[in-house]
Amino acid sequence: MTVLGAAPAPAGGIDFDVPGDDIGLGATRWPGVGPPVVLLHGLASQRRFWNLVVPHLVASASAGLPVLAVDQRGHGDADRPDASYDLSQVAGDLAIAMDAVGWSRAIVVGHSWGGAVAATFAAEHPERTLAIVGIDGGTSPPVPAGHDRTEIRRRLEPPRLAMPPAELEAMIRSRTANGSASAEEVAAAVLPIFEVGDDGLARARLPFDIHMRIVDTLLEYDAPAILARVRAPMWFVACGWPGEDPDQQRRADAYDSLAQSLPHGRFMRWGGAIHDVPLQWPALVAGLIRTVADEVR
Repeated sequence: MTVLGAAPAPAGGIDFDVPGDDIGLGATRWPGVGPPVVLLHGLASQRRFWNLVVPHLVASASAGLPVLAVDQRGHGDADRPDASYDLSQVAGDLAIAMDAVGWSRAIVVGHSWGGAVAATFAAEHPERTLAIVGIDGGTSPPVPAGHDRTEIRRRLEPPRLAMPPAELEAMIRSRTANGSASAEEVAAAVLPIFEVGDDGLARARLPFDIHMRIVDTLLEYDAPAILARVRAPMWFVACGWPGEDPDQQRRADAYDSLAQSLPHGRFMRWGGAIHDVPLQWPALVAGLIRTVADEVR
C-alpha cells in the first residue's frame, strides 16, 4: 500500500513511532516552551489534518508551544488492532503517547471524534489534563430514546471510495475550504487519509468495519455525564448555525443545554465555520488554543 500525499511534517516537526503495550501509534512532535499541547484528529482522519494549524502554534516572535499530533489507533500510521476502540481505550493510548515524550500533563485538543476522546481523557485522567478544547466535537448526547439507531448509524456510514488517485486529488482540490489556505495546502493535510492498493485505486486507510465500530462508541457517548466529571478548564466550539434540519436543531439545543449546565466551561459558536474549520480558518483555531495556553500558563 502507498499512502497518498506523504510529505515531511510542517514547520520542522519530527515524526516518530510511539511504542505501546498492545499497540503502536504514529506521532509528530514540535519542541517549544510553555504548556504542552496534544492534537487529536477526528474519525477517519490522521495527524496531518493539523498541518495548517501547527505553524501558528510553534512559530512566534518569542517561542512556540510544544506540540504533539497523534495518529490514534486504527488511523494513519497507527496499528489497527482487532481489539477495543471504545473511548476509554483510545484515551488510554494518549497517556502512552504523552509518556513517550515525557509530558506529565497537557492541553488536549480534539476535532470531532477527537473531541470526545479529549473529554474522556480529561474525565479519566484528571491529573494529566491542563485543559481540553473540543473543535465541533465532544458535546453530543447519546442517541435519544425513540430515535431509530439503525437509521442514524446508516447515515453515518462513510462513502466507500475506490477511484484513481489523480481523480481523488482533483476532487479534494476542487473542494478547498473557503478560507486562507491554498488547495495544495489542504490537499497535503487531507490526502494521507487515503492509500493506493495493488489495483491502483485510492481508498480510505481506515477499514470500514473499524470505522463503524467507532461510530457505535460515539452513539453511546454521553457528553453531559462525561463533562460533568471534568474539572480542568473546558473550551468548546460548535461550527455553523442550526439549519432547518430537525437533527441539526436537536444538536444545537443539546449544545445550548450543555453550556447552561456547565457554567465553568466556555461554549462558543462560530457562524460560517464548516466542520473542518482547522482547514478553513487555521489561524483562528490556533488563536483559541494559544488563548487556552495563556490561561493555564
